[in-house]
Amino acid sequence: MMNASEVRVVLVRPIYSSNVGLICRVMKNFGFNDLVIVQPARRNVKTKTAYMYAKHSKEVLENARVVRTLDDAVSDRQLVVGTTGMPQRFHRQLKQCIPLSALRNRLSGNVALVFGSEGSGLNEAETNACDVLVYVPTSVEHPVLNVSHAVAVVLHAVSEIPWSQESAAASIQARRVLEKKFGALIADADRIKDKKKVTLAFRKILSKAQPTFDEVRTLMAGLAGLEKRRPKP
Repeated sequence: MMNASEVRVVLVRPIYSSNVGLICRVMKNFGFNDLVIVQPARRNVKTKTAYMYAKHSKEVLENARVVRTLDDAVSDRQLVVGTTGMPQRFHRQLKQCIPLSALRNRLSGNVALVFGSEGSGLNEAETNACDVLVYVPTSVEHPVLNVSHAVAVVLHAVSEIPWSQESAAASIQARRVLEKKFGALIADADRIKDKKKVTLAFRKILSKAQPTFDEVRTLMAGLAGLEKRRPKP
């Protein structure tokens, strides 16, 4: 079974204190306690209302961290899983968007489960920061779940997945350094027209491949070699 200490729940721009409290409660229902909140609508997210709804789970709310950016919340994770209630938005993008049931073969090491704002979900930049997006299949008549309900469904599914605590995959932070180096090379390549698309494709390849630290270092050395061979202006 999975190790709850390896899983972090990340709430991005939550609006309602009641939902924050309910999410704390459902996290404790399934044995999770690592909560990070990104840019909450209220500066003080630990309100009286939040504590009221966090029944028997006040310590989850008390220990929750508030950070400025999604990158601050996930930079030490090996896999970042975003969630969406509108998978059709990603059919034509370079993005893995899979049903929740398909996640069972992807989880290992330490993981962040990212949930967007009640009003708008995750924006484009935030989904691009995720390695994979998952959705909960629902009725076409009313497909979008309340965020606290979505957290409950996802955490129940994750808690049932056989877990591999060992993962040699590099952290998100290490991959971001590699992506930045690749992006700098692409930016200076005059013959590449859609540089943003190429850079995004490289990020998605890394997300799917889950390279090890040694592989990231090797690729960094290769890119550094290419950089040295570039003609100087």
